[in-house]
Amino acid sequence: MILTLYVCGHRNPDADSILSAVATAELCRVTGHAAVACRAGSVPADAAWVLKHFGFDFPQLLEDARLSLQEIQLSPAQSCRAIDTIFDALQSMNDPDRPYLGVTDEEGRLLGMVTRNDLADIGMQDTALGIRLLQTARLEDIARTLSGTVAVRPEAPLHIDGRVSIVAWSDHSVSRYEVKDRIVIVGDSPEAQLKLVEQGAGLLVLVWTDRVDPAVRQAALEYGCPVVISGHGSMNTSRYLYFSVQIRHVMTPDPVTFRRTLFVQEAIREMRRHRYRAYPVVDDEMHLLGFLETDAALNFQERKMIRVDHNEDGQSVKNGSLARVQAVIDHHRVGGFLSREPVFYRCEILGSTCTIVARLCLEAGIPLRPAMAGLLLSGMICDTLGFRSPTTTETDRQLAEYLANQAGVDISWLEQEILSRGGSTDLVQDLESDLKQFDVCGHDVRIAQILTGDASRQELDALLDAMEDYVAASGTELLVTAVTVLPLGGSYLLAAGELAWALSDVTSSRMQLRLQEDLLSRKKQILPLVSEKLG
Repeated sequence: MILTLYVCGHRNPDADSILSAVATAELCRVTGHAAVACRAGSVPADAAWVLKHFGFDFPQLLEDARLSLQEIQLSPAQSCRAIDTIFDALQSMNDPDRPYLGVTDEEGRLLGMVTRNDLADIGMQDTALGIRLLQTARLEDIARTLSGTVAVRPEAPLHIDGRVSIVAWSDHSVSRYEVKDRIVIVGDSPEAQLKLVEQGAGLLVLVWTDRVDPAVRQAALEYGCPVVISGHGSMNTSRYLYFSVQIRHVMTPDPVTFRRTLFVQEAIREMRRHRYRAYPVVDDEMHLLGFLETDAALNFQERKMIRVDHNEDGQSVKNGSLARVQAVIDHHRVGGFLSREPVFYRCEILGSTCTIVARLCLEAGIPLRPAMAGLLLSGMICDTLGFRSPTTTETDRQLAEYLANQAGVDISWLEQEILSRGGSTDLVQDLESDLKQFDVCGHDVRIAQILTGDASRQELDALLDAMEDYVAASGTELLVTAVTVLPLGGSYLLAAGELAWALSDVTSSRMQLRLQEDLLSRKKQILPLVSEKLG
């Protein structure tokens, strides 16, 4: 079984995170690996424009790294209807490795479950159980189960008490048999059949014959005794009678079920409490989708992921540490990343993750189609602020020229189109749009960056209020927000939290605005500054 690689950037993704995930997923597919691009948050406006302009689909939203039941291969949804007979159910259990069936209504909604052991128990229980079950049998079900036909069908309803008698014709009179309301199996003697009807048999089952004598037929109609001609001999007829009972009378109602959105790890915890062989998986309307078998659940493999534009667990998709990380492609600091197995790790001091992905494509000898070249170039422009960020390297600039040529676009035009869409129009609303979590000197620190074309004192004051609310709700020790004003080529730093005092000489306050000129990069300037102040 080929497991899909899920390529995902960090939470609160920026354009580089989104676009590098799309490009890396395509690189994986070109090199023969099943891969899908994901995102751990909303697509920002600049990335959305790039995707639409170059003809790429939005990455799928991944809210949790754990696999849900709807994402793994389940055992087939083999089932029978509640009105099917035990015989029907046994015929459906044709796979010896899956001795169970879901029991559904006419719309496919789960009502119960039945196993081969449940059906075997019927033959091993006391006689009273068999009697109670046969009292519920329907005439048509009996005839069908016996591969027979209903030869006489009186108007009176079927009246059987569940007991079965096999009558052998002999020199002795059949009057010695107690047959009232019983199911009576009898041979081809019309005389014996007639006497049994007159003695009040509830149902006559004929064996070794294919006709009913006219006198017997007339008496059966008068006494209200149906007659069934069986397709089997006496022994098999007596055995199969008990298989004519409908499954609804022997199923386990309301079994332990799992919704398809349940995570596999949560299902395993529940399975350890019950220890059944298989569990039905249903949708929100209880339609049966398949079965989760215990052996398969305990041996399942976690989601295989590639992290792009980040490496730290705290920045990854929720429960990212539970996934099997196969690769990391990043241009940030290495911060507490641990893996359970060796991984491909590519981290370079470059302006964007898209730069690294482009280099990987070229190193692998994979030609970049124009749309892919344009997408990678756009990611580089976004993350380097049009190559003005101090994180920009000569490698970024040279590769940008190459990608522009491959894409057939003008860098200046593309930069103008992208950056005009990337600026914030509501600082408060965008506080969490590009926020990352760090462990700095043992402290919980979160740094947000908001790009904008302008920022008034009133807007910064409102943003500071929102930051204080965020700190109170999250409990983080320090929240730093860099409001980067692109036309001014610098940033206003705001801080909230119990450690905000440590940055008081560089941050703006309600009383004083301080534009930090040329402060544009979170990873190369702001994070090192925070680390220095807290250290």
